[in-house]
Amino acid sequence: MLSRKVIAVTAHSSPNVATTDTELDPRYAKRVLVTVVTTVIVFTSSMTIVSASLPTIADDLNSSEGFLAWSVTGLFLVMAVTTPIMGRLGDSHGHRKIFLIGAVLLGLGTLACALAPSAEAFVAARMLVGLAISATMPTGMALIMAAHPLEQRGEAMGWFQMTMTGAPVLALVAGGPLIEAFGWRSVFAGLLPLAIIGTTASWRTLRKSGGDSDVPIDWTGAATLAVGTLGFLLFLEFGGRSGFTAPVPLFLAVCAVVGIGLFLRVERRVEHPMLRLDYFRLRNFTGPLICQPLSQFAYMGGFLIAPILLASLFGYSVGAIALILLFRPAFYSLTSPLGGRLSGKFGERFFLLIGSVLMVLSMAAWIGGAQSQNLTLVIIGLSLSGIAMGLASPSYSIAVANAVDSADLGIANGMSSTLMNIGMLTGIQSMFTVLGEGRDPRDFVRTFIVGACVAGVGSVGALMMSKPKPVTDS
Repeated sequence: MLSRKVIAVTAHSSPNVATTDTELDPRYAKRVLVTVVTTVIVFTSSMTIVSASLPTIADDLNSSEGFLAWSVTGLFLVMAVTTPIMGRLGDSHGHRKIFLIGAVLLGLGTLACALAPSAEAFVAARMLVGLAISATMPTGMALIMAAHPLEQRGEAMGWFQMTMTGAPVLALVAGGPLIEAFGWRSVFAGLLPLAIIGTTASWRTLRKSGGDSDVPIDWTGAATLAVGTLGFLLFLEFGGRSGFTAPVPLFLAVCAVVGIGLFLRVERRVEHPMLRLDYFRLRNFTGPLICQPLSQFAYMGGFLIAPILLASLFGYSVGAIALILLFRPAFYSLTSPLGGRLSGKFGERFFLLIGSVLMVLSMAAWIGGAQSQNLTLVIIGLSLSGIAMGLASPSYSIAVANAVDSADLGIANGMSSTLMNIGMLTGIQSMFTVLGEGRDPRDFVRTFIVGACVAGVGSVGALMMSKPKPVTDS
């Protein structure tokens, strides 16, 4: 075993300063991990149960499932647009301060969900939760990374990912009976005390991180990035409904192109850019941003196609499908700590590549399952996709963070989260478009082939990364 002074330095040109064990308190590192997880788990616990409860909520609030779907879509749109901004605010004003603001908003949003008198109020409350998680997620990850030395960041993020993916599974199992007994509002009422505990623990436990710079916020860059991101995501949303060549989606596509173009122009000229574009010259920054979002394309697209496959080709009920789908998040959660722990030994490049390969194999299993109508192959596909993301996700977060200066941890985490959301939503819309109205085995095969090709292209991002070079501190 290497000495505790051995630091696995990722080969890049960033001046990010490695941190040794002697400079950090391992007891505080554990406390900050538990505190951050306790706070943000309120969000992840509610995700699956809200999606599963949309018919019940729509009926109770005299609305439609189509409108209530914005409680999910709108939340992700808010997150995608505001997460980079909140990450940069954390870098400038302190990760602890922005995290605490997000924690308070998360509690208020959860309370507003429980008390929502109408569908419009419920959707607005969920969007407030999206804003809250855009503040807590990048700054929480920055706090965790700042508390751990470089060689232990992977393991810490592995445990973080495990709880983030395990909580929705437990919530789905426990939330169903709770809703049947006391109604859907009881879920949010039950999460509210946890939100209060997380906020209180954050206030008492978290130490200052970031915020040492007087560099002003690049609001012009933030605005143009928001226009570009929102335009693209709304293009996917409305294009999937009315066709991508309809006037509104085309207008949104133009907004996306113009917004991103202006963002790049602003960032090249402004003295203090929101995101330093020179980071994109670093292979260990750009490579993960290519690899993991493309894996997420296949992951989320395939996961939402799988229930349709199980219902159409196998004739399973909703309850049976829910149980079968649990294989994916279960394996994701179980393998995340392993991926985080071993990333320090084998390097982030290795696990991102393994994740891409396993994602392609999961698509291949679904192709075989659709062709032969073999449930075993479908379950293997679900399991492989969960393992792929579990092993690769900690390495994704760590690789991006280790490639930038410590002063840019928040914006780096924010950008990585936004690109993951874009990958997810693009995969969902694209694979649903490819499937169309067809429910023949050949239609599913064609759809999963698209997912396999995209995930395979993502492996290029992993291959372009530098191999780790362990360096002994003399």
